[in-house]
Amino acid sequence: MPASTASNPCSRCKAEDAPFQLRTKPTCRNCFAEYVETKFVKRLAYLHKEVRTSSHLEPRRYIAGISFGPSSSALVHLLEVYTHKQSKKKSSSAFEILAVHVDTDLSCSPERQDTPAQALMRNYSAKYTQLSFRCVHLSKVLDVQTVDWSALPLPRPEDGFSEPSKRLQQMFENLPSVSSRADVLRLLIRHLLLDIAMQDQHYNTLLLGHTTTALAALSLCEVANGRGFAIPWQVNDGRFPVTIYDPASGAEVKRTTYPIHYPLRELFKGEIDTYISVFPEIAALNPSNVNGATPTVVSHKDTSIEEVMARYFESVETPYAGIVANVVRTTGKLDRANASGPSCGLCGVVLDERGDSRWAGEMGDDYNPDGEPRLARLCYGCKRSVNG
Repeated sequence: MPASTASNPCSRCKAEDAPFQLRTKPTCRNCFAEYVETKFVKRLAYLHKEVRTSSHLEPRRYIAGISFGPSSSALVHLLEVYTHKQSKKKSSSAFEILAVHVDTDLSCSPERQDTPAQALMRNYSAKYTQLSFRCVHLSKVLDVQTVDWSALPLPRPEDGFSEPSKRLQQMFENLPSVSSRADVLRLLIRHLLLDIAMQDQHYNTLLLGHTTTALAALSLCEVANGRGFAIPWQVNDGRFPVTIYDPASGAEVKRTTYPIHYPLRELFKGEIDTYISVFPEIAALNPSNVNGATPTVVSHKDTSIEEVMARYFESVETPYAGIVANVVRTTGKLDRANASGPSCGLCGVVLDERGDSRWAGEMGDDYNPDGEPRLARLCYGCKRSVNG
């Protein structure tokens, strides 16, 4: 939490200089950093217990998806600190991290090596030498087989869109709203990260930098988008269902699962912001991460549901921290639906046909020129995002 103007003794170590507030209690710099790092390490210990397959020491290789935002920057820093400590322990298994950033700037060619995202990646790579880094252009998602592209309004190369980035750009322009574009973009980024993780057999888990605040916002965002049934998969730690489709026909080829974990899930965004202020070198890598006032919303016309939910929970996490945490705890108790039914071709979650019928009402399906239903393989929430 933000530093207080009056210094009080630290509630943990009783040091005189305690400028920070940790869950309403004065805390010194060292104790605040220790608190964040302890929460993080406990989640990694839980993760290791969940994914280990042998009692022998085996290398722990994880992929971390990063956006260069405050939370993912803190995640990278914490992974570096943890990796450095583990390297000094002879009795500990090797710890290897590949941090992957998806460059969503479709105006830049995938072949360019001087994009702003790649420049930031080089800064992070130079600072955090214990980790490996990779920057992947969003257009690479068109090679991913975990999306049923036949169910999406993606222009075909024969329609004059030969470049992958132009095809994606046109698809996003055809989506009905800002919320739709933000929703589809988030899902495609996840698909691309999962594909990278699954293609490289050395890595066995995908880490994402969502905090308690972000997960609470995502929970309500999924409900608002008509995808409330997907919350147990989208928000909780555990194995995420993945369906492989035939690129030509869109037919289902294979089903599997892959673990996704949120090691910052027990920390609030405000605590991450304070942690970054404790270590100025994190903010120095990306000046836009410097904590500041939330911009005033002048018009909601260009604001997505995702942004609205994020701003709301960031504004209430300090006075109502317990309520924000309870949102995430409650979603963690939700059961996952039977995974035997068909899967949504976009979000990947098992379709709830009865639920879709109750939600969709008379919305109906969209049809291709040949008369076949184009959106029949999408859940209600994804139909809304794609079709309006």
